[in-house]
Order: sequence, then structure tokens, then C-alpha cells
Amino acid sequence: MPENFSTSYKPHLKRLTEKRDLAALYNIEQWCENMCIAFDRDVAGQEIKFNRTLRRLINAYPLVLAYQGKTNESELFLKKAIDLWSESYSNDRDNQNLINLIDPTINLLRLYKLTKRKSEFDSLLNNISPIYNSDKVHLGGIKVSKSDIGEHWEALYLATLDECLKSYTADSNFNAVFSLQDLIPEKYSNNDIYIESKIISLIYLNEFDEALDICFKQIRKYKCIKNGIYSYRLYELFKKSGNESKSKTVLNHLIACLKKTKLDSLSDLNFSSYVIAESKESQSSSLVKNTLKSYKQINDEFNYGMTVLDIYKNHPSKDIKKELLEINEKTEYFILKKYISHELNLPFIEERENKKNLKEITKRINKIINPSRFNS
Repeated sequence: MPENFSTSYKPHLKRLTEKRDLAALYNIEQWCENMCIAFDRDVAGQEIKFNRTLRRLINAYPLVLAYQGKTNESELFLKKAIDLWSESYSNDRDNQNLINLIDPTINLLRLYKLTKRKSEFDSLLNNISPIYNSDKVHLGGIKVSKSDIGEHWEALYLATLDECLKSYTADSNFNAVFSLQDLIPEKYSNNDIYIESKIISLIYLNEFDEALDICFKQIRKYKCIKNGIYSYRLYELFKKSGNESKSKTVLNHLIACLKKTKLDSLSDLNFSSYVIAESKESQSSSLVKNTLKSYKQINDEFNYGMTVLDIYKNHPSKDIKKELLEINEKTEYFILKKYISHELNLPFIEERENKKNLKEITKRINKIINPSRFNS
């Protein structure tokens, strides 16, 4: 590796190997309409403890609030959901209620990370993660063992490991990423969750030779989109080390491969958006056209808008600006509206009044989620 290190280039801290199915971030009103339909069809009048649809809605609703920028309301709802399953367990001692506690607890942890509340994040993580508690964790104030939740212990381990690694990389605490390797079982240190985080850390710390070896190992391992993701990390490695020729070669190869790839999951589409932003592909590029078309086909307003915004930053034009103005006018996504307003120098106005379907799903869910029903 050349010794002329480029200190200006910063690799993406966000891990790109996260698996995401083709479930769109619809515009919020459509999302809530779908939730209302699912509630009336699969939840109303049914026993709630084993109702998968209700659990999905309880997990989706605080996301709707957070995407609107209503983080306080999102936190309150998550705590109500945790109270619901905790009180249900205290009433009937059914372990299904302990399993139901996992998702809202993990989502509360993510909300603390999103809102940069480090002390609350660290406290909750230490309580709920099997990484630090090999025998029992605390969910909703209840001591829970592996035998209580069975195979879901594994999901809890991976989810908390994921959030722990995201927190370390976001805080540039890269040495903590390496230290974690000695704490977790080998099957987790060989998981993409850990491996990509380790590569990011090595690149940031200019440990290029070790990062290079791991990148090539992972590239040889995969033929799916993960092959491209580790190629992208290789591009970042060359970019950070000042090897412009190799970085351009890798990025051009990656773009050529993506143009031939069917983008049939959100993981693929989100990765394509990263490459578009980094490579500064224009609106006329077939990769850009295919990516935007795919987002439109699944009505993914948020990721479509963010990708259009990246294209405008690299290739400003009247047509793209007009489209961004239209997106900004109608979107309820707080972050998207904020970024567009900043880029176009517009006044940022938070829309706080709930539309029809958000009001409706709020009524339906709150009839069940309100913990006072257990105090009667």
C-alpha cells in the first residue's frame, strides 16, 4: 500500500450487509391505510397474545411516529407496548408474552441511538443483551433466561450485537469493535454483522493490509449482492489509502455489475443508491433509471426521494429541482423534508396534524395498547 494516506475520505459508517426484504417505506398515509386494513382483517376481536399481525403493527406504529419526527410519542408508545406484554406475563405467566417483549425493547434501544441518548442506550443494552448476560437478561423489568424464549434468544443476541456495533462505529470507537471479538462466540465474529464492522474500523484506522485480506476473503465467499458490498469496501480502502487508480477501477467494475443485476430487494436498492451517490451517476444512467423505477414500483417514497436528492447534489437541474419541490410538498417523512429543505434553502415546516388513516390506526392500536386496561 502507498504511504500517501488520504485523510479526507471517510468510509460509510452504516453497515451495508443488512438484509432487508422488499417491503417499502410507503408514503405514511398509505402505510397507515394498510395498517388499518390489516388490523380490521386480522386483529379485531382476536386474542392478542399470539396475534402476529398485531405484533407487526405494534412494531410498525412507532416507526411511523419516528419517521414523522415524533420521537417523544414513539418512545411513549414503545414503553406502553413493553408494559402491555410485561403485565400480560405477570397475569398469565405465558412465555409468549416474553417473546413479544423483544421487538419493542430492541426498537426502544434503536430510538435511543437515533436520538443520541447514550446513557439510556448503554443502560438498556447492558440489561437486555446476552453478550453481557450469558444466563439471564432483563426484558420489561422481568428476568428472562434462554429457556424462557428458546430460539428467540439467538435473535436477541444478534439484534443487540448489531446495535452495539452500530453504536461503536457511529462513535468512532473502533478499538471497542476489535475488543468485542474476544467477548462473542466465533459464530458471531464470523457473521457479516461483525465482519463488515471490523473492516470499517480497520479502514478508518489505516490498517489497510488486514482490511484488504478480509475484503478479498468475503468477495470470494459470495456471489450475491454481498460480493458487491465487500467490493465497495475495497473501493473505500483504496480511496482512503490514496490509491486513486485502483479505487476507480473497483468502482467502475461495481457500477458495470450493478447495471446487470436485478434489484429485487431493499438491500439491493439501498446499496445501489449508495453507489449512485458515491460515483455521481447522472439521471441518464441506466443504473439510476432502474433504481428509481424500482423504488417507484414499490411506492417507496422515502428512499426514492433521498436518491433523487443525491442525484440533484451531483447534477443539479431545473427538472430534478422541480421533482424535489413536489416531493417536499407532499412527504410526511421528517428527515426527507429536512434534507430537501436544507439543500434547496427552503423554510423547514414540520407538519404535525395527523391525516385520516394515521388517526384511525392510532385509535385502533391504543384501544389495545393502553396498559390501564390491565388495572381495571
